[in-house]
Amino acid sequence: MAIWLVGILCFVVGLAAGALLCKQFFSDSAKVDSLSKELEKLQETHKDYQQSVYSHFENTAGLVNTLAGNYKALYERLARDADILCPEDVTNQLALSKQRSDLLGSDQGSELEQKMDDLFPPRDYATKSSPDQKGGLAADYGLDKNLDKKDNEQTH
Repeated sequence: MAIWLVGILCFVVGLAAGALLCKQFFSDSAKVDSLSKELEKLQETHKDYQQSVYSHFENTAGLVNTLAGNYKALYERLARDADILCPEDVTNQLALSKQRSDLLGSDQGSELEQKMDDLFPPRDYATKSSPDQKGGLAADYGLDKNLDKKDNEQTH
């Protein structure tokens, strides 16, 4: 009888220990704790990644600003040396190029449009005898209206 009692007692102790371990590792609270730890780890990794991207673009912006400054200094140096060393026609071309870059760099839209209109020829080259006359860019410019009527009658 003592053996049976020891066996039953061991079985109950084993059952209690198994239930306790099962609750510890397979319960919802254990899953929640595990997922919470994983979430915190992923958030920390994401934060590190964001900081890395921020520092990358901050560094890149600084390098681009340095590059722009160096390009401007190089252009000014070449223009100054060309003014001293080159013939007058090359110097005039550089001055025109500088004028165009100044136009493109200005923030005043109407002034820019007015100056650009002075640089480019008009876009409609057909001469007009009156403002109501169609220009050279009209789809039917220069077509004989009688010829159009004859073509329509022949196709019908």
